[in-house]
Amino acid sequence: MYLKTIAAISLYISSVGIVNALPTDIVDQLDIKAIKSISIKKTDDAFKANLIVKFSTSSKMELKFRNTNFKITFKDDNDQSIYFGSTKSELFILPASKNGNLTFKEQQLEIYIGKNDTETMDRLINIFNIIANPETDFEMIISGTSEVGTKAKRGWIYQGQVEIENFTFYPTIQREVLFK
Repeated sequence: MYLKTIAAISLYISSVGIVNALPTDIVDQLDIKAIKSISIKKTDDAFKANLIVKFSTSSKMELKFRNTNFKITFKDDNDQSIYFGSTKSELFILPASKNGNLTFKEQQLEIYIGKNDTETMDRLINIFNIIANPETDFEMIISGTSEVGTKAKRGWIYQGQVEIENFTFYPTIQREVLFK
């Protein structure tokens, strides 16, 4: 009985270790290759955006980020950071192709930018200047929390809340972002 309890506890601890190590391996295989378009919507009291990005992955498994609470920031080549907004959009990432090549998936992120005020307008102007300038090398930084799921044969396996801090992307293709 005592040996069974120790074996069960050891198995649980090792499985928790595997589960906690999984997100690092997963997120290291993700990249945002391009920002395809940004569609800004103004209401009476707020600015919102639909940001369409192209994710790539070299992961061999399907991934899903649900219950997200991400903050998106852009940083220009002068190290100036500009907060863009927050998103709660679910992300679904396809696995790499069977021959190991990267796959690309377009994802739409619904972004809450901020109140309809001058501070938000100033941020938007600065973001336009960073993204729309083809000579500027910029970073897209995502921080926040999410449940990370991996596709299993019979459904999805989810981590508890995983915190992602300063997950940095360098969009390198299709530098001509369509602003709507």
